Amino acid sequence: MGIFDLFGGKNKAAEAEAAAEKAALEKKEKEREELIKAHEDLTWPTAPRLNPVNVKDVEGASFEDTVSDEKKDEIGPMIYEEDLSPESLKTLSNQELLFLLTAQEVYHKASPLPEFEKNHRKVYNELLNRVRDSKILYVLYDGATGYPFIDHGFGNVYFEKELAERGAQLFSKQFRKLLVREIKVENENDPTGQKRGFFDYLYYIGIENLFVDNGAYRARFKRNEIVAAPGDWNAEASKDNAPVNPGLSFAMLDFLGELRWPVNYEKRAEVLKAKEMRMLSLVRSSQFIVPMQHEGPVEVLEDGKMKFNKDTKIRFLVMKTPDDKQYLPIFTDMIEFSKKPQDEVWNAAVFTYQDILKFVADKDGIRINPHGQQIIIPKDKMMLLEMAGHQADVMNKKKGAGRPVSAANQSEEAMVKKALDQAMTRLNEKRNEEEFEEPKE
Repeated sequence: MGIFDLFGGKNKAAEAEAAAEKAALEKKEKEREELIKAHEDLTWPTAPRLNPVNVKDVEGASFEDTVSDEKKDEIGPMIYEEDLSPESLKTLSNQELLFLLTAQEVYHKASPLPEFEKNHRKVYNELLNRVRDSKILYVLYDGATGYPFIDHGFGNVYFEKELAERGAQLFSKQFRKLLVREIKVENENDPTGQKRGFFDYLYYIGIENLFVDNGAYRARFKRNEIVAAPGDWNAEASKDNAPVNPGLSFAMLDFLGELRWPVNYEKRAEVLKAKEMRMLSLVRSSQFIVPMQHEGPVEVLEDGKMKFNKDTKIRFLVMKTPDDKQYLPIFTDMIEFSKKPQDEVWNAAVFTYQDILKFVADKDGIRINPHGQQIIIPKDKMMLLEMAGHQADVMNKKKGAGRPVSAANQSEEAMVKKALDQAMTRLNEKRNEEEFEEPKE
């Protein structure tokens, strides 16, 4: 082979490689043009509705657009990029980033975008990191419960105070009385070993689904994507035998929020009944902290329960109401237990619902989280609940179902969701003031 043949061969190989690269680029460009053409009937998305609730004679269930048309034209084409640059995402504002996420989802649904999963995850992760790294967030609290507001199973957090206030205004058109609270994401005053941030607190009250910037461009997140459950990352918390009842806490807040919402709609009675039954089923299957004092021998078991003998004298904390009724206060977790008055020293004993039922023999019932949700269950209703639950457990055991039907299960969740979805679409008027009355303590 001559020297000219050698160089000629290399040149031909380089030319072939260049031609292949050109052909590949032309193919990608053609596919991009075809995809853009497939989307030509679409316009850039606008901010979605706050929620599916419809209120008669009230318009405006979303904000004025928070991203300008010029910015949309600048940012929108990023959905067609084959490999989004993480650095380019960092230059976008929160609402611009949320707009891009929304545009990806809308356009991909109409005609699949190349590398959608990979690029969507990049945008999602950038948003998730911004939530995790936030020092301050703005949270909607429900004036009817005093806890973070729950709407269709979601809590509502915002990056900016202005957006949170606008969100609260939108909800007010649906007759929700909401407050905007500035929340420090991490509680710097807690000892390191017991550090509880805001997202840890949400775990205790069972809020696992979150909207960020609801009413504007928004995203859905899972609480455990932001921070794991306290017992999963905190070695000291995992050794703590105190009960936590996130499912029950959520069910109580969801029920109270619905009960105290001053509206009337077609399926209201069914929704309230379903939410109440979900709450009561969880009460029956839960363990609680009960303030008590004792004299004499007592054995503390590994699970935190106390074992007494015949010589032990026991005294329980009792709360009296203005109508002279006496209730046994019980608590879902140590956060709620810590809210009790500190004028007397009470032990935090752990008991099952069935144990507690025995303790109310000479009382009028129980009061769950008396400085929080304040759920009162009279003694006669407690007994009926236990009888019905026991019968259901026996029947379920005979059928070999494997677990008590008294635990909140998928059918109960589906029942609530179906009834609530139907009810929300029919909401059309505010209940007359004389038809609504706040629950009496």
